[in-house]
Amino acid sequence: MRVVVTGATGCLGQVVTPLLCNDPRVQEVRALDMRPGHYKHPKFRFFPFDMRQSVPAEAFVGADTVIHLAFAIAQGTMTPAEMRENNVGGTINVYRAAGGAGVKKVINLSSVSVYGSGEGLTESTPVAPSSRFPYAHHKVEIERRSKSEFPHMDFVHLRATYIFGPRAALLLRKMCTGAFYISPPPPHPRVQIGHEDDVAAAIMAALDPAVRSDVFNLAAPEVVTFPAIVKHRRRFVIGLPISLIEVIAGRPPPDGSPRLRPRDTTLDMLRTTLTVSCDHAKQVLHWTPRFTPWQARECFDLPAPAPLGSV
Repeated sequence: MRVVVTGATGCLGQVVTPLLCNDPRVQEVRALDMRPGHYKHPKFRFFPFDMRQSVPAEAFVGADTVIHLAFAIAQGTMTPAEMRENNVGGTINVYRAAGGAGVKKVINLSSVSVYGSGEGLTESTPVAPSSRFPYAHHKVEIERRSKSEFPHMDFVHLRATYIFGPRAALLLRKMCTGAFYISPPPPHPRVQIGHEDDVAAAIMAALDPAVRSDVFNLAAPEVVTFPAIVKHRRRFVIGLPISLIEVIAGRPPPDGSPRLRPRDTTLDMLRTTLTVSCDHAKQVLHWTPRFTPWQARECFDLPAPAPLGSV
């Protein structure tokens, strides 16, 4: 099996890549990313890659599966138009290159944020992303367009919750380790956490040729709150009410119109209850999370590891 990984030097890509290289089912791992990949392994090949521009077609020739992890979530680094061009336009570029090369299967990292809010949601729950979270809208558009524009390919969409772990996004690490945290009014919204190793394990399970087009929720089953996660095993941490933050940063428009400031998206996320059922992943992928939310949170108490291949 020859596998292409987009976003291979990103947070989750650095977890998935060694697993692929050490999997006897995999003959070759073709890593695509904007940042150089220095990982050393006989199966590993790196291709410089900006999915908003021309995608290296040779990276897809003879490949069996594409694992698509490349995506931008940090709104502050791009305008809304640039973010959509990257996330939606770039993803379609990848899918066209893969389809043109004869690739039959794509494993796409999606997000539970496509549901908007709710509790115990299953994969059949209608999607309703928040108008204040462009990333979630991009995930919905990609899921829909993959089905309508590439009917000859199998798409496995993995809708993951917040991903914690040693290599997790810097924003999540800062939120969980700072001296201050943003506290929503009680009762605190309920959420779920996933460890990066557990998400990577689901990706590896989805490589099975028997897994065809499908959608899977991914999260540790225990429901938690962000204040509880932030305060876990910490004695001195101060919660700042969301209302205070909005006084300082500016309140949302009274008409509820979409806001695209990064801080508004963050505050909305902290106000939102969102939990899912992962029974489908357990039944089809035989996937069971190994890490509790608390174990995933404790990863942030240790220094972040060096980038893959840098040592």
